[in-house]
Amino acid sequence: MSKFNTVSFDAADTLFFIKEGLGNTYCNVLKKYSSSYDPSDISRCFKKHFSSRKGLHFDCLKGDELFKAEKQWWHSLVRDIFLQLGMFKDFDDYFDDLYDYFSLDAWQIYPDTIPTLKKLKDMNFKITITSNFDSRIYKVCDHFQINKYIDSFTISSEAGYSKPDKKLFFKSLDKIGSVPLESLHVGDDYELDYVPSNEIGMKSLLINRNEIKNYNPDITTISSLESITEYLNER
Repeated sequence: MSKFNTVSFDAADTLFFIKEGLGNTYCNVLKKYSSSYDPSDISRCFKKHFSSRKGLHFDCLKGDELFKAEKQWWHSLVRDIFLQLGMFKDFDDYFDDLYDYFSLDAWQIYPDTIPTLKKLKDMNFKITITSNFDSRIYKVCDHFQINKYIDSFTISSEAGYSKPDKKLFFKSLDKIGSVPLESLHVGDDYELDYVPSNEIGMKSLLINRNEIKNYNPDITTISSLESITEYLNER
């Protein structure tokens, strides 16, 4: 019998991804406003400004207040990108289009996501999402039919914490009555997923699709979500 009863997943770049890439997506939505930006410049500026700001989490906000706070957080980030690259007319209209596009159309599901979730559910594992995401995740997961396999969602904007804060992982497990030593977490980011989940006693797997990054051999990596079941037999 497995020592594990729960599998936790990150969301973006683990279960689904930006199908055209971030920079290309920003530029495609930009077409009716401007054509003077390079996708690689946008991606570079995004990484810079995203990593330098407070995480996407808020204290005790719900409903419309939460939705407004989430959108304002993203508005501030995208505005900083174009203040650096050069602002253009009708930025607010562009941002509204971009925000709506990332509510669903920007994303594509990985082919191994549903088969893996279905297999885990058939094996009676509890499944939770532990993600630095906003409330748009529910629409994305519903569209891709991920929702029906998930027992609980813990997203940073609602939880009041964002990864790598270990409190987000504890909150995710508490919501479904699980404990770290009986849980496994899968994510794509070493600092945000692997390190904090491992430090609280979870079994941590780093999804490294196409093995595009070289990691220390002591780090447990998988190239497909379907490999998760190989680690669920630990006793």
